[in-house]
Amino acid sequence: MLEPSSQTPDYLISPITTPAQPSPPPPPTKPNQFLSLISNRPSLRVTSEFDSDSRVFFHKVSCKLFDDLAKLKLSFVNNVKREISDSVLALTSKHLSIHYDPEEQNALIKTSFDVGPKLQFKAAHDVKAKRGEVAMVANVADPGYAVEVSSPVPYIGL
Repeated sequence: MLEPSSQTPDYLISPITTPAQPSPPPPPTKPNQFLSLISNRPSLRVTSEFDSDSRVFFHKVSCKLFDDLAKLKLSFVNNVKREISDSVLALTSKHLSIHYDPEEQNALIKTSFDVGPKLQFKAAHDVKAKRGEVAMVANVADPGYAVEVSSPVPYIGL
């Protein structure tokens, strides 16, 4: 009879290995501030339309700011004489919009937010006219009808 071998066959022995020490991570490098400013800047969108009847170009330049929380938009008209007119600078977000007209040196400020599931508060203020309006809008059960109660707000200054 064959004597059992005192040694285990090679295929049953697991190799003894020491766990490999991971190399330490390289020290953090300070990114180039100029390159980070360029790569993190908001994307710019430019739109131009031509009206062949009035021979006028309508231009819009816009960009989203603060991780898409707000949008800055400049719009203006370019006429046949290459003059810029009807320019408006606007900053809009979900609850606030500010429209500034440089020619009139006037701003229109509007805000709106939900007070409840079917109740909305709205306010508007014309800076140059020193007038405003506040309103509450209630959506009725039937989708398509709403009741609005509004009131003008006069300017009370010092």
